[in-house]
Amino acid sequence: MGRNTRLTDMTIPLRDPNRNKRRLPLFIAAALVLAAVFISLFRDMGVVDSWRLRKTERQLRSEVEKLRQENALLKRAVEDLRGNPAVIEQEARRLGLIKEGENVIVVPQRQEPRPQAPPKSGAPRR
Repeated sequence: MGRNTRLTDMTIPLRDPNRNKRRLPLFIAAALVLAAVFISLFRDMGVVDSWRLRKTERQLRSEVEKLRQENALLKRAVEDLRGNPAVIEQEARRLGLIKEGENVIVVPQRQEPRPQAPPKSGAPRR
């Protein structure tokens, strides 16, 4: 064997005294990454706030769409009330208005007969 090696040179020490010093930059980097993730998730306008804002935006968009549909229906109703004589007459009848020369007949509502109270059990009957 051409090499002159000793057995003690080939042994691995059980505990490296510089091991913690070498790991320190790794721990610092991991802590910085965790802090960056935490900050990006929970700070103002972070990921969590962005999710909330998107949910609110979807709700508001659907509400706006419903209001647009309702607005379109109301516009059609206004147009009908301005120019459609049949709709105008129907609305006037609903409000209780009458045409000139018409007679109104008011039919009183029928009142339900009141139920009589049963006789008292202790009173004598004749």
